[in-house]
Amino acid sequence: MNVYDHSYLKALKKNFMLVIMALVLLIPTFFIWAGVPFFIIGGIVENSTTNSLLVHLCMSFSGGLLFSLYFVPINFKTAKSIADITDNNVVKCLICIQSIFILVCSVIFEVIAISLFN
Repeated sequence: MNVYDHSYLKALKKNFMLVIMALVLLIPTFFIWAGVPFFIIGGIVENSTTNSLLVHLCMSFSGGLLFSLYFVPINFKTAKSIADITDNNVVKCLICIQSIFILVCSVIFEVIAISLFN
């Protein structure tokens, strides 16, 4: 895990402008990465099933996926660094990092959704 932490910090320090660009883009596109999962995907899944667990899972995973797309350039830089250190394929490292990032964002998205709706 230390390799991932070190590579992430190195990528963030070297490419700080990518972080600023991602954060600036999150503000005007709030309705896309927050509104689409709640209103569109949540509504479609709710109309097709009565299972509230499935509705919450679909909303959280779609929110995590849309939110994580803004950080793909940072994750790509980190994946290149990890691939150089561990002699792995860059695509394999990127898929692993992006999957973990999506899951973490989904959990955070669901915690926020539960706190807002209850």
